[in-house]
Amino acid sequence: MSDDSAARAAVEEDCLLCRVTEADEVFQRRRVWEDEHWRLSVVLRGAVAGFAHLEPRRHIPYITDLAGPEAATLGPVLARATSAVREATGADKVYVSVFGDRVPHLHFNLAPFHPGGPLVGGAGQVRADAPRLDRVAHEAAAASVRRVLGG
Repeated sequence: MSDDSAARAAVEEDCLLCRVTEADEVFQRRRVWEDEHWRLSVVLRGAVAGFAHLEPRRHIPYITDLAGPEAATLGPVLARATSAVREATGADKVYVSVFGDRVPHLHFNLAPFHPGGPLVGGAGQVRADAPRLDRVAHEAAAASVRRVLGG
């Protein structure tokens, strides 16, 4: 085993989502679909029926590390998964969020939204006491992103 392969194996051994059967037990979820690059699991507890995790089968820590076949297939897979969750749950829409604080393995949280249901969308995702930034801060962020992308 090469040093690179050994390092990758050690990371995957430490990653809960790479130990998928254990992750299914910990998060009380059921895998409902997978292909050669992605898997979709539905969580079987909590306030939102149909809440799901879409994750790459290969260990990719964060969205900023996304590359290769996972990057090439993300759009169609995400569209298919969110459409399936929406249709299966009768939701108006499906919120998609990516956080990496608890489990450093890229995963998309798919949350079906029903008006009057348990999810709070929109402004409810930002602390009520968070100060609004001025237009200058927003313009600077937009300009910086454009610069990074070479635009």
